[in-house]
Amino acid sequence: MGVTINWPLTHIFHMIVEVLGNMQDGGVPHLGCSCDVCESARQDANESKYIESILLRENNDEDSARYLVNATPDIRQQVQYEYIDGVFIPHEGLGHITGLQFFGQEGPDTSDMSVFTSNTVEEYMMKNDPYRFLIDRDNIQVQAFNHGDEEDIRGGAIEAVHFHHPHLNHDTTAYMIHGDDRKLFYLADITDFNQKVEEKVKEADIAILDGTFWSEDEIGRFEEVPHPPIRRSIDQFSDFETDIYFTHLNHTNPVVRQDSDERKELRTKGFSVLDGGESFKI
Repeated sequence: MGVTINWPLTHIFHMIVEVLGNMQDGGVPHLGCSCDVCESARQDANESKYIESILLRENNDEDSARYLVNATPDIRQQVQYEYIDGVFIPHEGLGHITGLQFFGQEGPDTSDMSVFTSNTVEEYMMKNDPYRFLIDRDNIQVQAFNHGDEEDIRGGAIEAVHFHHPHLNHDTTAYMIHGDDRKLFYLADITDFNQKVEEKVKEADIAILDGTFWSEDEIGRFEEVPHPPIRRSIDQFSDFETDIYFTHLNHTNPVVRQDSDERKELRTKGFSVLDGGESFKI
């Protein structure tokens, strides 16, 4: 997949990974929650926090190609650019695909915008009218993007890595993002970190990983929405040289608060919380 372009040697490309959000699918404020984090966001829009998503672009060139990872319900606030060249969809969950609907005739009415996703997600889209409508009207053009596939873009390439997501009963796609100098591994939503995940984390210079909960006893229904707790992940990745950031944070996760003891502990042990507005040059 992709097209290799021979650019002049005098033009040095770097990929910028721009962080558009860091929350799990419910965002902040979270519907039905009256905790101080959510209430603060209701009182002050500046305290709102967007659902996890990243944008890939080449250097700071205004004419750069731009690729979005995750089309979230917050997409109208997250995307500040006039156009998007393509969207990568890891699975059909609430926070990952619903934003595609904003590209239809009620929005910019895009023409053949590339959507890169697995055969499983494409099948889901073909069977559900909101997405099938986008396909039939040529707003989007689905590109098969399965395990091992790689898409070249200016500044680097994006590789699909599939992992089973038992909670959703299907695979989810992680992304190994190859820059000119470094690799960034993005796996923001998964049930657990197995040995295959560990291998990919070790391969990367930077890893952005699922940090939905701090601990298993954080909510009363953890078994319904299982994710690898950060407290356990700290021990699992303690001897890794990779720079590790946690994202996809639930509103109940204490690391959402800048001054929490848990965030301080995380920092002390060499890990970081991904915050919206950050960017990485790879």
